[in-house]
Amino acid sequence: MTLRLGDYCGMELARLGDHDRRIWVLDGDLGDSNGATHFAQRHPDRFVMAGIAEQTMVSAAAGIASCGGRPWVFSFAAFLCYRAYDQIRMCLSQANQPVTLVGSHSGGCAGRNGRSHAALNDLSLMTSLPNMTVWAPADPADVRLAIRSILQENRPAYLRLPRRPVDALPGRPARCRWLTDPRPVALLGTGLGTHLAFAAAAELSRRDELVGLLHCPQVLPLPHTQLATLLRDVEHLVSIEDHYSSGGLGSLLQHAKLTPQTTIVGWPMHWTGKSGDDQQLLSAHRLDAESLADRVLDTLANTSSSRPSSQRQTV
Repeated sequence: MTLRLGDYCGMELARLGDHDRRIWVLDGDLGDSNGATHFAQRHPDRFVMAGIAEQTMVSAAAGIASCGGRPWVFSFAAFLCYRAYDQIRMCLSQANQPVTLVGSHSGGCAGRNGRSHAALNDLSLMTSLPNMTVWAPADPADVRLAIRSILQENRPAYLRLPRRPVDALPGRPARCRWLTDPRPVALLGTGLGTHLAFAAAAELSRRDELVGLLHCPQVLPLPHTQLATLLRDVEHLVSIEDHYSSGGLGSLLQHAKLTPQTTIVGWPMHWTGKSGDDQQLLSAHRLDAESLADRVLDTLANTSSSRPSSQRQTV
């Protein structure tokens, strides 16, 4: 059975907690859904059930961190990032306290929970805060890499996890890496967006159109040196995101000027979420594999036709 990434996070923290007594876990009464229950069962003396009180939970975690602990705060991304944003800004970011926020059920695929549980711009909120590290893992190996990296640093962090279980990605985990051979036209993803991009790349391949696929689970700080090397021969990058089309990974790359041309495909800015099956929601907003493949081809055709023939790229 494939587990949610929150489960892998909880299990890894429980394992590390056997030897690292600095690790605490606080949960907003969602442990059976977000993975915190794994730590609670193994280390009940360092587990705090805070109830539905996200602001108080973040403030309490800041207090634990100020006493030398390394607390991890679990809740759904929509509750954690929005309801407790002032506490995150003041107690964690400005105070530079090493508290890690684990926001599960992120993005637009909120299932039957609907728009109240959708977190469509959490990356833009968290990446705009000083001192913050942000990760969006896409498989269990990514989660373990993120946890190790976060514990090696002494700063606040946000770990963004999708609601639905996801399959393992090929290759060894890294802050950013190619999942395919590099190509002049490439898709980019982070978190669930990488799985959407993976499906789109497979659909394009079935149409005899080959593109590269780049995965970047570390969103902030951007791994500039590695990305600059990986993107050296990329002519056009299409960032596919489980986030609004503004303010996510693609926006950060555009701001950093790491690639000459970047097209961002995400949830539409006017949409606030809805209850429904993941595939239905993705199809309705042209984020399913077939629609994404169409959009990539349309983008490349428009880009090519707007250039002189000597500069047009082939896919």
